[in-house]
Amino acid sequence: MTTTAPSHATATPDDPFRGVFLRLLSLGLRPATAVPALLLLGACIPLAWLTSGPSLCPFKLLTGLPCPGCGMTRSVVALLHGDVVTSAYFHPLGVPMVLALLALAIVDIRIWWRSSRPGQSQLAASWLLERVMATPAPWVAIGALTLVWLIRLPLYLLGTWTF
Repeated sequence: MTTTAPSHATATPDDPFRGVFLRLLSLGLRPATAVPALLLLGACIPLAWLTSGPSLCPFKLLTGLPCPGCGMTRSVVALLHGDVVTSAYFHPLGVPMVLALLALAIVDIRIWWRSSRPGQSQLAASWLLERVMATPAPWVAIGALTLVWLIRLPLYLLGTWTF
C-alpha cells in the first residue's frame, strides 16, 4: 500500500509564477536596484510634507525622546533635493549614509555585471551584504549613531535642538 502526500502540502515544480516572483524579489532586494529606487522615491517626496507632519518614530512616540536615527529620513530627503545644510541640520550622518549606500550599490553593480558574463560563477544577491556585515562597518555605524545621539540628546532636552 502506498501513500501519497496531499497536493496542497508541496509546491508544484511547474508553477511558473513562483520562479518569476522569487527572481523579481531577489532582483529588487539587491543593493544595485534597491538603493537607486529608494533614493529616487525619496527625491520625489516634498521636504515640506515630511517636516510638517507628526513624528512616526516608535521610540519617540513611546518615550517622548528622539531616537539615534531621528531626522535621518528628513536629512536624506533634504540632501536629495540639494540642500546639504538642511540635511546636516536634520541629521549629521545623512550625507555619509547616502554616500555609503551609493558606494554599496556601485560595488554591487560591478559584481553583478562581472558574474553575469559567460563562464563566470553566479554570486548570490546577498553575497555583498554578507561580506559587509562580516566587517567592522556595522559596529562603526552603530557607534557613530550613538555618539551623535549622545551629543544631540542634551541639546534636545535643553530645547536648543529640534528633531
